[in-house]
Amino acid sequence: MQQLSSTLIIFTCLSLTVTSCARFQDRPLNPIGSAERIEARTLSSQALRDFFKSVIVNKTRWPPKTWDIDRLTLAAIYYHPDLAVARAQAETADAGNTTAAQRPNPNITLSPTWISNLATAAAPWIAASSLSIPIETAGKRGFRMAKTEHLTDAARLRAADTAWLVRGRLRLAMLEMYAALEAERLLQQQLSIQRSMTERLEQQLSAGEITHLEVIRSHLALNQLQLNVNAAHKRVAESQVLLATAIGIPVDALARIELDFSKLAQPPDLSLLPIAKLKETALRKRPDILAAIEDYAAAQSALQLEIANQYPNIQANPGYTWEMGEHRWLLGATALQLPILHQNQGPIAEAEAKRNELTVRFEALQMRILGEIDRAHAGLASVLAKWRDAEKQMRLQQDNLHSAQAWFNAGETDHLSLLGAELENAVAERARLDVLVETQQVFNVLEDTLRYPIASSLTATLISDSAMRKTPQ
Repeated sequence: MQQLSSTLIIFTCLSLTVTSCARFQDRPLNPIGSAERIEARTLSSQALRDFFKSVIVNKTRWPPKTWDIDRLTLAAIYYHPDLAVARAQAETADAGNTTAAQRPNPNITLSPTWISNLATAAAPWIAASSLSIPIETAGKRGFRMAKTEHLTDAARLRAADTAWLVRGRLRLAMLEMYAALEAERLLQQQLSIQRSMTERLEQQLSAGEITHLEVIRSHLALNQLQLNVNAAHKRVAESQVLLATAIGIPVDALARIELDFSKLAQPPDLSLLPIAKLKETALRKRPDILAAIEDYAAAQSALQLEIANQYPNIQANPGYTWEMGEHRWLLGATALQLPILHQNQGPIAEAEAKRNELTVRFEALQMRILGEIDRAHAGLASVLAKWRDAEKQMRLQQDNLHSAQAWFNAGETDHLSLLGAELENAVAERARLDVLVETQQVFNVLEDTLRYPIASSLTATLISDSAMRKTPQ
């Protein structure tokens, strides 16, 4: 009867173990459904609004009347696939904490034996069972958990660093669209002026005041400007696609919003930036720097784990046997691995070498960051000087245009001379735009290397923290 009760208890425990196991759920990828969800993304969705409200404390109208770089940054943090991948990798690393904290399961061995030529009247069965209980020693579980926790923190920090890379690409895409729209506007202006000049020249040709060669030259300039305007149309369309890709939305979603380029129309004031302090902060607190520190801490824990693996684990093996009505209990069989052939020197050496490698990688990362900041800062001086020269040239050109207008109003010059001054002014504006774009590009490099938002209402902490938020879509 006791044997039957023991068997029932064992099978009950096994049944409970099986029923508590996780079950596989098939979730096949659906490319059609995924594409439809991507195409349905907008900048006015309720989910994006909820994300904005969770990140920004002050209340703003929804959807915003205009979208500047800062608002589009938050939209890119919500939608961009690179950040979705980084968050998924952080979740994968976090799931490893459960594995690292698990203790090894015990094993049970059942050995029923039937005696075929039993000489006595006793039962022909011997029921034997034993448990194998592994016991980790030397704090191995704690080192394993510490290693996984550091790797999880590193993955989260890399998600924050990905947000800065996304913002950098978005800022460049926004700048490209601004430059494309402004270039198109200025070329249209030049085309209109050149067309008026050509009409005036044709009138003078009809009056016999000029030669046919001057009209041909004007027509050639007009045709070239028309080609430039067509290229500008193409550039605007391509920049829209670039901007939509940088946000993570379909290009059609941009057609329903108004973009605000005011933060790109003038370069930021460099005197307001504490470059020396920001450089020191970047070398110590950039997300990728902090992630490298966590990687090093994980390597430290891995080395501690391998050193602890020198000491063998204990295998306790208590057992029970029922034979001819007798209950026999095996109390203390213990198995120990004998460290005779090696003391785990190989894995210890590998873990120590990995730690040394991460030390060198960390210093190399700091050196690269330092070089990028110094290079961007040095480039700013020359590009800002170039910007000041462009602004001075633009003011002179505007003074010249005002003088030409005054002379024309006074009857001292003809309309063709005034159109020439207007055309020169439009050309100077285009040159100023090129210098402005170059200046903003250098500022973008500086912002990217400092991981500090320049001329922005967002803070560095807000960008990093919002990147690590889970954003189901």
